[in-house]
Amino acid sequence: MKNERGFTIVEVIIAIIVLTVGLLGLVTSAALVTRMVGRGQRSALAAQYAQRRLEMLRTTGCNSQASGSEVSMRGSTPLDSVSWRFVKWSVPNNSANHWQIVVRSKYRTALGQWRTDSTETQISCLF
Repeated sequence: MKNERGFTIVEVIIAIIVLTVGLLGLVTSAALVTRMVGRGQRSALAAQYAQRRLEMLRTTGCNSQASGSEVSMRGSTPLDSVSWRFVKWSVPNNSANHWQIVVRSKYRTALGQWRTDSTETQISCLF
């Protein structure tokens, strides 16, 4: 009787099936990561746009508390819209004007839907 070494056809088929399942899982994960990176980029751009507007409102908020909105465009396509409003904020035992600024950023997702994020801050007008 010979003592042969090697793989049987059943072992090779099982190894191919396990490898295929592993590769399919890897491809699915790669596609998910790619979508998440794109979502993160759109969300970061919208947050930067809203933060820029919020900083402008913080410097002019004591002079004017007008609500408003603006739209960021790329060509004729709207990328992001920002709206803001001022809310009177009362602090006990303090006579200064305090305002809460609420900035809402609305941006388009990869699926063409709109998502809304909100940022808030308070300013005190002591002069």
